[in-house]
Amino acid sequence: MNQLAFRRRVFASGVLVALAWCGLPAASTSADEIGFVEDFSLAADRAAALKQLVPGTEEFYYYHCLHLQNTQQFDQVDKLVADWIKRHNVTAGVREILNRQALLTYEKNPAKSLEYIRQQLNLQFDHQREVLGGKPNLPTTLDPKLIDRDTLAARAFAQHPNLDGFEDAALDWLAAADLNPDRRRHWLQRLTRPDHAQLAKLVADDLNYKDSGGFGSLPIHAQLLRTQLDELLKLKPELLNQAHFVNTYLVRLHPTADVDWRHDTKELAAYLDRLASFVERLAPVHNSLTAHVLYHRLALDRTRGTYDKDRFLAYIRLPRNAGYVNPKYLEQDANRGVICDLNAAFEPATLLPAIGDDESLVRDYLQNFFVTETTFTPYAPYA
Repeated sequence: MNQLAFRRRVFASGVLVALAWCGLPAASTSADEIGFVEDFSLAADRAAALKQLVPGTEEFYYYHCLHLQNTQQFDQVDKLVADWIKRHNVTAGVREILNRQALLTYEKNPAKSLEYIRQQLNLQFDHQREVLGGKPNLPTTLDPKLIDRDTLAARAFAQHPNLDGFEDAALDWLAAADLNPDRRRHWLQRLTRPDHAQLAKLVADDLNYKDSGGFGSLPIHAQLLRTQLDELLKLKPELLNQAHFVNTYLVRLHPTADVDWRHDTKELAAYLDRLASFVERLAPVHNSLTAHVLYHRLALDRTRGTYDKDRFLAYIRLPRNAGYVNPKYLEQDANRGVICDLNAAFEPATLLPAIGDDESLVRDYLQNFFVTETTFTPYAPYA
């Protein structure tokens, strides 16, 4: 191998490494013929060598830009790179030429070069100089006027028509705030605990406000305590005729979890007495519920050998569709629309099963009474 061939082979190997490093393909895989990069590098007239390239290719743009930079025609490089990017996007070759451009033009336009380097390396210069022993010149406390409750509340009210500007932790003290009806309703919607002294009144006021969904439309309604329900009844007595309110109240009469009322007749009697005291206040529209409670109390009394005539009369006085009922009694105006449904399921509210067929219970009570009574007159209107 002569000296010229050896030099060409060493040069070709170095060029191949450089091309691989910058991401550019070699024109040929042969070590003896590496293509245009050798012609360009060793050409006496590189401008003439560039004429070998096909316009619009990556090599065309790369070597033309490289030649312009080598001849310090930097202004023309920018225009050529713009065309290059438009045709091939930002490739590895484009990035190499731009990096060279930034370094080669630093003396002429250092600000532009430094900004390019800062962007490419994502450099941030937001640190501050630390001076040892210096006195702090920043405030160490917040101005109370900017963060006190009244200031923050006024800002929240100004930004929102409801209470979206307040965290749930603020609901407790908002109970005492002078809220307009819409904000009061939003407060009730977000409330999860009934431990507020004025809650019954706030609920009553909201029920009286326009577009109210009625009792039961807000989750907090189901959380009200029995004392709060009693207070609410004083403010809105008509709630006693609403099924949601009645069912909520019935749940508050349940025995506590530590009472075995299903097997302890004393506790069962106490529970049924609570139910009876409540349902006797209800209007005839709740006749089915009233009959449901009285039936279970009569059934308990029977198991204990007790037959309360007044309680029995109160029970059969309630109109129902049964074979033993006097048809003329059902035809009375007062009983129309309030006929008892003996199959109504109140178990979710009272924990007690539906009545179903009550004829055996009615017969047992009548037979017990007729042992000592000589007339059927007290029962004639109903049976």
